[in-house]
Amino acid sequence: MINYESPLFVSIVLYTIYVLLLAAAALTVWSAVRGWGMKTADERDTRKARHTALGTVITVAIVLLVTWLTASTTPMMINGKIFADAFWLRTSDMLINTALVLMAGATICIIVSQIANWKSAKRK
Repeated sequence: MINYESPLFVSIVLYTIYVLLLAAAALTVWSAVRGWGMKTADERDTRKARHTALGTVITVAIVLLVTWLTASTTPMMINGKIFADAFWLRTSDMLINTALVLMAGATICIIVSQIANWKSAKRK
């Protein structure tokens, strides 16, 4: 019989996740600060890159907010126990749905970009 109350190596997995999360957050902050301060020869490209970066941050923040507000708070049965904390139910649902929405958005952007490139190449 498998004991679901205390899975093997769960503490190692959790600490690994914590370390990876902190490393990803630190790398994100470092990259944003470094990228924001970089200058290029062409000022238009710099402005365009900054607008793109700002648009990306705003889009992710809006998607996070919308998916958190529309997340389900229906209690779940996990390992034989009822889990009914509305905040964490919303938060976990938000993270899953945000990833799905952003992947779908990226896929749509790639398809539209490829169609536009194909049409412009066909005209030449």
